[in-house]
Amino acid sequence: MSVRGAVIVAIDDTPSIRTFLRVSLQDEGADFHEAATAESGLELCRRLGPDLVVLDLGLPDVDGLEILPKIKALAYGGHKPYVVVLTVRKGKETISEAYQRGADAYLTKPFMVEDLIEIIEEKLAA
Repeated sequence: MSVRGAVIVAIDDTPSIRTFLRVSLQDEGADFHEAATAESGLELCRRLGPDLVVLDLGLPDVDGLEILPKIKALAYGGHKPYVVVLTVRKGKETISEAYQRGADAYLTKPFMVEDLIEIIEEKLAA
């Protein structure tokens, strides 16, 4: 599967990041949805059964690491969503913990949209 037609949910509390992701991923043909909090993002994931979630860790209500396993536990027709962590946190312990909790990829901000799209395409093709 390519980005085109993929259901992608972004959970990030920064409006400018969500706008950037929306414009970039819709331009690639994604069915894009967004949430500003962990709670609303998790509800969106439950409702939509996304192919992939772009998850910030620094959310206002719950740390993204806390909801990561909950997102990965959602299964739709046997498919679990891929999760790409997109955060400013660069510490090795945080990166390791994200992967232990189910992250499929980890990208730090600031980032190049081409890198994110490459990661998304790689995960969706798996």
